[in-house]
Amino acid sequence: MYDWPEVHDAVDALWAAIADCLGAAGIDAPTTLWRYDGGATLDDLWTDPDLLVAQTCGLPVVDFLRGRVEVLGSLDHGVEGCAPGDYRSVLVCRADDPAESLEGFRGRRAIVNSYESQSGYGALVTTVAPLAIDGRFFDELVDSGAHRFSLRAVADGRADLAAIDVVSWRLGLDHEPAVDDLRIVVWTEPTPGLPLVTGWAQAGLRETLNEAISAAVADLHVAVREPLHLYGYRTRPTSDYEVIAERLVAAATAGYPPLPARSESDSAGHTPWLP
Repeated sequence: MYDWPEVHDAVDALWAAIADCLGAAGIDAPTTLWRYDGGATLDDLWTDPDLLVAQTCGLPVVDFLRGRVEVLGSLDHGVEGCAPGDYRSVLVCRADDPAESLEGFRGRRAIVNSYESQSGYGALVTTVAPLAIDGRFFDELVDSGAHRFSLRAVADGRADLAAIDVVSWRLGLDHEPAVDDLRIVVWTEPTPGLPLVTGWAQAGLRETLNEAISAAVADLHVAVREPLHLYGYRTRPTSDYEVIAERLVAAATAGYPPLPARSESDSAGHTPWLP
């Protein structure tokens, strides 16, 4: 999910380590990762019952992937103010924006990477819901298709505010010049990190998969850890992610719009993390 071109080699090294540990446990794992190429959709991948290991977003796990995947755990990125394996988002604006608080963005334009993204959409909705009046806070909410695109859109004035996954924000600090023109307005509440999942047909392998992933991450060289801001791995149940659904329900109860219905373009494979 954090597979920016600048860190492809590190992501490949992470998977190679996991695949080696899976092989040692007697599981025939692919030697290379599947990457979205505009052909088969992410839904095709995530809903395949024979899926071995993938990383998805927490919001789909409690929405259209509910009951179709089994959560294995989450990678730990050592996020400030979070328990191991948790993360949060930063709401960012242009560095020279006159607004001094979130309230200063009322009636303005916000951008999200995807309406199926917890870090881009879910975190934003649940953060601004208490400030909404008659179910509205922003004048306009648009989607960019990627956190990196959202960073650029805010920097060049096409949007005023964006909710950015904090790990993507770190990658932006490392690799995206647009970040130099932005500042953090507020941090959102901690949430379980992006889940590693397996298909329902592989649920019986859960313990073996988690042992292999844990061992692989623990043995990673610092040259792989540093580009990915990776510190460890936390096994966790699917139920950990119910907090995402609960927060969205609370926001809707307060009058803020619930999760939008999935469109044909969404089901065709929105890719919120792609650069």
